Amino acid sequence: MPRVRPTARGWQAIFFGMLTLFSARLFGTTQLYQFAYAIAGLFLVALVLGFVLSRGLEYTRRIPTGERFVAGNPSYLELMVSNVSRTRSTCSEVVDHLPKRRLLEMPPVDGRRERVLTEPVLFARRGLYELGPAEIRTADPFGLLRFVRRFETREQVVVYPEIFDLLGFPLRGGGMQMGAQGALARRGDEFSDLREYRRGDDWRHIHWKSVARTGELIVKEFVRNTSQRHSVVLDLHRAGIGAPEAEIEDAISTAGSVLKRLAQEGLPFRLLCTDKQHSATPFDTDEAAYWRALALLATAQADGETKPETFLEEGLRGERGGLGESAVLVLRSLDDDTVQSVRSLAAAGLSVAVIALATHTYREANSASSGGREGTFSKYVWQLELAGATTRVVRRPGGVAVFAEEQWQGATGARGAM
Repeated sequence: MPRVRPTARGWQAIFFGMLTLFSARLFGTTQLYQFAYAIAGLFLVALVLGFVLSRGLEYTRRIPTGERFVAGNPSYLELMVSNVSRTRSTCSEVVDHLPKRRLLEMPPVDGRRERVLTEPVLFARRGLYELGPAEIRTADPFGLLRFVRRFETREQVVVYPEIFDLLGFPLRGGGMQMGAQGALARRGDEFSDLREYRRGDDWRHIHWKSVARTGELIVKEFVRNTSQRHSVVLDLHRAGIGAPEAEIEDAISTAGSVLKRLAQEGLPFRLLCTDKQHSATPFDTDEAAYWRALALLATAQADGETKPETFLEEGLRGERGGLGESAVLVLRSLDDDTVQSVRSLAAAGLSVAVIALATHTYREANSASSGGREGTFSKYVWQLELAGATTRVVRRPGGVAVFAEEQWQGATGARGAM
């Protein structure tokens, strides 16, 4: 049942009708009584017509097929007004919360027909959002009364974190995309070729005969018989009073971007988070698994009570379901324990990549002590490389966007050098 209220014109008509009725009683003029009754009759006609013309209006929201909401990226919703009656409706207004209140003009809808508005929406941050409630507002043909039909249906939508293409990010997989680093040449791998030494290659794979002949470091390259399984470990440990929002969002966005790269390459992957719930996904390769992992990231919070190094040790023992053959660690803190954990992973035969957030650039951009913290941070990055990890750094300003651009430039530069 719609709510009925006078419009601005309706209030004016009520005012003049009351004034006319008062004047008629004051002066006893028949014509004034007739005019007042005519205004009352007009309201009655407006009420009947308004009910008839608006009774069949229904409202629904639809998410277009294949549409997913990603923070910072424009998306679209379909807003449908249908008229289930046979009578053509009047012009109407749709008020909906998408998630902020929005007022939309809707042309008349013919009987047994529907109109669809494609409305752009933009969500600034990841998370769960609620759409609705909504209203359809119509008026009678005289514009005296407004009829408001309210639709209490609310919908929750998932807004995924912003994701970037990491074109040149180094991954260890199956087929011909192989190298000689870490556990890449374990039992089951086949010798493929010889190439120049690159930073991070395992010294055990140096081809000493070629070194003696050429005087340059040459390593053996291997081809994996099966695709490596990659665990993306996201550091969501709760540290201190609380981390800046930008730091948490960049860490989550980085993890999602790595997952996208793995999914594009068709490599088995899983997501492991050090949050309070120890959120995780199983190993898989399809697109559905990628979006399940991103849905987990959409609501992830930095509330973990387990430090990353403890989490990794448990994963190495299989208590987290195993880490697979390769681990990509997105870390928000570096210390001696972190370096030791990476050493343990490498010693166990895992290929390790570390993406470290330079947290001091998020927290102390204008601090005089930031120089000292930069030195400490760089020292740990160097130690991680010595421990056998491929390392990358995300820092402010720029964050993940600049990091992705650096990976892209590195990839194109490497291709140009071939």
